[in-house]
Amino acid sequence: MKRISAILIIFLIQGNANAYLDMGTGSYIIQAILAGLFTSIYFVKLYWFKVTHWIAKIFKRNKID
Repeated sequence: MKRISAILIIFLIQGNANAYLDMGTGSYIIQAILAGLFTSIYFVKLYWFKVTHWIAKIFKRNKID
């Protein structure tokens, strides 16, 4: 409990950071978000047939003649 209290005090009681963000920082963040988005789209595209085939196999009904 003491450790959590100490961490909260450290994070809650701080002064100004006076940090500088370069103009390229925003474009780097956008690039990282787009890379994650396109990677997830490619992953879904790559395994779409396998996933749909697996789902179809689960819900496939056997015909009784």
